[in-house]
Amino acid sequence: MLPVDAPFYFFGSQNSQDKDVLLECSNIPDKQTAHNWIQAYKQTLALDWNINLITIENQQVINTIPSKATIDGVHNSLLDTYHLHQQKYNIPIKNRLKRHILLNTYRCIRTILTFCTRTNYRSQIRPTLNGIHPFFHKINSLEIIDFQQIKSFEAKYSEDINIWKTIAFYLGQTLALWKGTEIYTKDDLVKNFPAFENFIYRKNLEEKDLKYLQEIKSFFVAELRKKPFENTEIGILVLNDEKINMDLEIAI
Repeated sequence: MLPVDAPFYFFGSQNSQDKDVLLECSNIPDKQTAHNWIQAYKQTLALDWNINLITIENQQVINTIPSKATIDGVHNSLLDTYHLHQQKYNIPIKNRLKRHILLNTYRCIRTILTFCTRTNYRSQIRPTLNGIHPFFHKINSLEIIDFQQIKSFEAKYSEDINIWKTIAFYLGQTLALWKGTEIYTKDDLVKNFPAFENFIYRKNLEEKDLKYLQEIKSFFVAELRKKPFENTEIGILVLNDEKINMDLEIAI
């Protein structure tokens, strides 16, 4: 179980609807156990926080669950946004981590495809979700999606407006990362992509918003096709000096 006095840190956007928290845990268990621990912790303390567990060693985040972002992204996000919130505990990290651009790009694509598996694109997308096939199949699946034709994602546990927000954030964040810019807050995302404002702040979406999102997705796909991705082994993806395991979604 999680000790009630475990150090925790608020992070992310200062104007988020949710209270995003990183809670230190020296030994993170499997996903289901971690979920049970988090639920018990929240019930014991009557909290409505959105909690991720993290392990920190030598002033560096080395593990996180649930893994909403890569470890390097979680680490740098805490470093960049810690000061935006009132904190009880001192920040335990000092230096930035190098970002794994390939891994973050892969997660962006996989996340968007996953959101679309209950739409009319399900038959084309589902066979390409796992990581044991050539990567270009995922790019092909992403290319056929037309956001202007999606009326609902038919998700069981999330409203459409939240999914649209996440898709826009992932696309903007990944494109910015390609240019060397790290984005971890809604305000910074909108500053870099003003036309994403309605998505990011969960406002009513108009046709022009979906049109713009579709244009950005098409640009993203076109840029992906220019990059020299290599599948050197089954399930392994390489780009320049980076290598990832697509099934496990980890850098190797």
